[in-house]
Amino acid sequence: MKKIGVLAMVSLVSMVSFGSDVESSLEQADKLELQGETESAIHVLKEADAASPDNPQIDKRLSRLYARRIQEVSDQAEKKTDATLAVELGKKAVAKLPNDAQAHIGLAAAYGQICWFVDDKTRVEYSKAIYQEVNKGLAIDPDSDYGHLILARWNFEMATLNPVLKGIAELVYGQFPPASTQAAITHFKKAIELNPSRVIHHAEYAKALEALGEKEKAREEWAKVIELKAVDAQDRLYQRIAAEHLHQKAPTESARS
Repeated sequence: MKKIGVLAMVSLVSMVSFGSDVESSLEQADKLELQGETESAIHVLKEADAASPDNPQIDKRLSRLYARRIQEVSDQAEKKTDATLAVELGKKAVAKLPNDAQAHIGLAAAYGQICWFVDDKTRVEYSKAIYQEVNKGLAIDPDSDYGHLILARWNFEMATLNPVLKGIAELVYGQFPPASTQAAITHFKKAIELNPSRVIHHAEYAKALEALGEKEKAREEWAKVIELKAVDAQDRLYQRIAAEHLHQKAPTESARS
């Protein structure tokens, strides 16, 4: 009996240590993601996944990171693979974490990325999944800046669809969804209010303002894109785009540090 008790204690200690190791990996990956070290964060999480397969916290983060890495690779086949992985892992995460706002918003973002690699009808079908997932996420966490950004982009893109795609959307949604450019502006502003330091919020808002003919307001947002610190490859791409719009040079690596 004493031997059994000792074995049970050893097993319990091992389980606690194992859980601690996974938690440590999650924290490390989160720090690397915030620093723009996407590849390193993925590496840490894949090692953790080998030790703790089907962990929804790992799946949630990997989904988000694969969607993010699409902006950092040039090969189209690799981009599509990452987008597919992001959706698959995102689906697994929300199935096990139905009350996790980040999981739903991450899946919405993943669907947004895979839209670049499918036909028009499928893109409209995925837009419905984006709408559903981002609204689930915002219902749980109304202050998710990235959730508001996704909903802003969804509104703008749906409101400006061409007639053919609008017809497809009516079939997919049952009726044309409640999208408008005004709602898009509201959500862009909310995303910026919640997190004014994120380059992507200002850049996407600038693109929408330009499309609406608000050239001066767009220039103001492009100027903010230049001023902010770039965290990752996507931010640096936005800064190059902003520099072209403003006829300036993009910030150098030394200026960003």
